[in-house]
Amino acid sequence: MEKDREATRRYFLEYVNVRLHYFMDIEEKIRYLVDEGYYEKEFIDMYDMEFIKRMYKKAYEYHFRFPSFMSASKFYDSYCLKSRDGKEILEKYEDRIVIIALYLAQGNTELAEQAVEAMMESYQPATPTALNSGKKARGELVSCYQLSMDDTMNSIAENIGYCLELSRLGGGVGVNLTDLRPLGDLIKGILNRASGVIPVAKLLENSFSYSNQLGQRNGSGVAYLHIFHADIENFLSSKKPNADDKIRLATLSIGIIIPTIFFELMKRDKDMVLFSPYDIFKEYGKRMSEISMTEMYYELLDNPNIRKMKRLNARKLYTEIKKAQFESGYPFEIFDDNVNVVHPLKNIGRVKMSNLCTEIFQL
Repeated sequence: MEKDREATRRYFLEYVNVRLHYFMDIEEKIRYLVDEGYYEKEFIDMYDMEFIKRMYKKAYEYHFRFPSFMSASKFYDSYCLKSRDGKEILEKYEDRIVIIALYLAQGNTELAEQAVEAMMESYQPATPTALNSGKKARGELVSCYQLSMDDTMNSIAENIGYCLELSRLGGGVGVNLTDLRPLGDLIKGILNRASGVIPVAKLLENSFSYSNQLGQRNGSGVAYLHIFHADIENFLSSKKPNADDKIRLATLSIGIIIPTIFFELMKRDKDMVLFSPYDIFKEYGKRMSEISMTEMYYELLDNPNIRKMKRLNARKLYTEIKKAQFESGYPFEIFDDNVNVVHPLKNIGRVKMSNLCTEIFQL
């Protein structure tokens, strides 16, 4: 810890302090950053300059110090406002906190004061909010987006475009691949033509790697797949350290959607049958992501028009999932039946998936 503190001290002396743009006072600082197009003028004009000065004074009275080299370097490398050529640092930590508070409070002085106190004492807003608030050249303030990809080339291309844009604006994106045909499935009635979900996941991975937020924040996303999808084994294998480069997903997160029927089969040590979303849509007019597998599993088994793509032992598959999680931390797991039982809008439609951090469930 002593070495870390020394590294932090030297970082400020040799990297931060020598690049700081110094101003005579707060008013000069604000006017310069507004006039030069670094801050939006509209939210600054909502406050009296004396109040703004008081907020800066309040923030600096906390005598904040970064607890580690990593936290200090992360802020000054990624979060703080810099000149357009990247050579000058235009904000300290306290400056960013005040601007976030003023921007979010939108002229409410009491709320702005409370926000400064909260952020200086304990609260950290979501990364896009902290990164973008008040800046004129900015992305969005929200973190999370969810997309469902349909089983058409147009939908695949459209969703990749959405991912590029949302990633550029600073969001983490969840994409549901459940409705795509598995590897070797029919296309125009001809077997062994579909490429499956992995090539699409690779396209998503490259999209997120390419589209970052002005180089300040790497793009990030997660692909979800239903556990009864016929490509589930390849999907899980994509995160193995020794996976072939053609299928390995090095940076894209993955998640699986697990219905209650899977655990019932697992408890009884039974085999499970994997399906093609193409068959389900052709027979029922619904996407695989739109149905409750728990309610329809045995109906699908009895329906001669639904191909049984593969049989797997449920318990062995879940063991493989746990091995994969031990090796890589993936896949995330969401239990869609549990979510849809308690979701307040369950009468409108099903919750199909989650977001990148697996904490948001919405229609």
